[in-house]
Amino acid sequence: MNDLDLDTRIRAAAPHVSTPLGVADHGARILHEARARRARGLRIWTASVAASVVLVGGGTVAVAGNGLQTPWGWTADNVYQFPGPNGQTCFAGLVVKPDGVADDAEVVVVAREFVAGLDLDTLDTSKRLAELEADNNQPFDDGSPGILHNTPEDIAQSAVHETVADLMYAELEDRGLSTSHEQGSVSLFSQAQGCQ
Repeated sequence: MNDLDLDTRIRAAAPHVSTPLGVADHGARILHEARARRARGLRIWTASVAASVVLVGGGTVAVAGNGLQTPWGWTADNVYQFPGPNGQTCFAGLVVKPDGVADDAEVVVVAREFVAGLDLDTLDTSKRLAELEADNNQPFDDGSPGILHNTPEDIAQSAVHETVADLMYAELEDRGLSTSHEQGSVSLFSQAQGCQ
C-alpha cells in the first residue's frame, strides 16, 4: 500500500463533521423561534394541562425556560432585534432573574411569563427613546466632569429594556406582588453583543 492509498482510506474512515452555525444564523433562528412561540398558545395550554396531570399523578416536571438559547450561553425570556450601524441587525435578549427569592417564586414566574408574552417587535418605546436621546451628549447629572454619550444602538436597546422593565414592574404591582427588597424581587437583564 502506498501513501496515496493510505491517505484515501484514512479520509474515508474519518467522521463527517458539520460546520457550526454562525452567530448571525443562530440569532436569526432564535428570533424565528420567538415569533413562532407567540403563535402557539394552544400547544402551550395543552402542554400545561399535561404537566398538571403529571404533577397531580405524583411525577415531576423540570422547567428550564422557554427555549430561547442565546449565543452567550443563557436562556432568554424574550428576544428582539434593532437596527445597528451600517444597516446591520442587532440581536438582544431579555432575562428575568430572582433577587432574594427562590427561582420558582410566584413573583419570578409571573414576571417571566409577562416578559415572554410581550411582542417586542410592536412595543412602543417612543417615549423612553425621546427621553434617552434628550439626555445623550449632556453633562452628567451628579456634576462629574465629562458628558454622557451613547450610540444610537445603545439608546435603542436601553429604550426597549427600560420600557419592558417599567411594564413588568407595573404588572407585578397590579397583581399585588411586591417588588420591594424587603420581601424579595426580580431583576430584568438585557444583553447584546455586537451586531450581525
